[in-house]
Amino acid sequence: MKTTKSAWGTVPRKTVIISLVGVFFTFSTIGFANDILEMGRSPALRFGLAVLLTGLFSVSYAVTGRILRKDWWKAAVPIFAAQFVVMNALGNLFPGLPEPTWMGAAEIARLQSRLTFGGIAIIFAVAVGYACFAYVTITEGRRYFRVHAEMALATEIHRVLVPTIDMKSDGFEFYGRSLPSGEVGGDLVDVFQNDRGWIAYIADVSGHGVAPGVVMGMVKSAARMQLSSTEESAALLEHLNSVLIPIKKPEMFVTFAYLAWNGERLQYSMAGHPPILHYQAATREISELVCSNLPVGMFGGQQFFSGSVQCAPDDLFLLFTDGVLEVANDKDEEFGLARVKEVMSAQAGNPPSATLQAVLDATNRHGHATDDQSLLLVQCHLRTA
Repeated sequence: MKTTKSAWGTVPRKTVIISLVGVFFTFSTIGFANDILEMGRSPALRFGLAVLLTGLFSVSYAVTGRILRKDWWKAAVPIFAAQFVVMNALGNLFPGLPEPTWMGAAEIARLQSRLTFGGIAIIFAVAVGYACFAYVTITEGRRYFRVHAEMALATEIHRVLVPTIDMKSDGFEFYGRSLPSGEVGGDLVDVFQNDRGWIAYIADVSGHGVAPGVVMGMVKSAARMQLSSTEESAALLEHLNSVLIPIKKPEMFVTFAYLAWNGERLQYSMAGHPPILHYQAATREISELVCSNLPVGMFGGQQFFSGSVQCAPDDLFLLFTDGVLEVANDKDEEFGLARVKEVMSAQAGNPPSATLQAVLDATNRHGHATDDQSLLLVQCHLRTA
């Protein structure tokens, strides 16, 4: 599931302020340089306002550019127009002194003092601007490398928590993979088995990145703790809901789907998740297994319903997250459920690993994935189901 967040909010406020101070001092030198070019004939008030306004307008360009990013021009054009009007009005309100035809000693001394002040001011402003940018570069560089190291660790943890699944158990074959859209994903694929049977499940935490990745780890821990107890898989979703409600952000939730085998029948359930696709080898038809449950972690005291399904030899079940469906092409057309079914039908008789790879290849040809993509295939090899 996708969420968006502006990079503006990730930069410490102190760093933002210092960078804007650097912009102000660096571009305020234009005001001093203009006064030098005019040989110090600007009135003192106009001179001071010109320096101040030049710096402030430069800061406004920087702020709007960082906020609007690719649409910076939408603000830059009116700001430039306002700057042009204001600076021209300033020149009309405070006209410069006429150019002297003759200069006495006192005028020469005044001019020398004014130009010296302008030169020193430029040197000072450039030094302050450079110091500000150096501070921002060093502190943000340190922060980047620290975050980079933490992300590398989080990526490794994610790889351990969500490994590729390739196993067989009780007459069933399982193959699953999770591909995060960034370094850390919020999707989960897992198969748990004990002496009572097995459960294959897939989960998708809202958003992607480190925070959903942390919640994903909690989902796996809570699910395995529950499944290790004596309770049946039917109580899994209720248990997860009661565990997650108090320990996650209010806006976060988890979609979930599972298939469970207890030695006699195949049960399924899902919570706000895309349907489970069931390819029936005997008829070569694909049906959708659905349950009208809300996602996990939305409301306390939720009830979750489940169902059961018959399976025959060579039947194939596909569980996947919405990141597979939402891959869009240049025409903004999503990959969609129909294309997943087409690939699944075309791969009939092939191993689950080949079917999974075929679905991923088809989504890659269709467009660029912007969300985590996870798939889990369960194939029945029972002779008596």
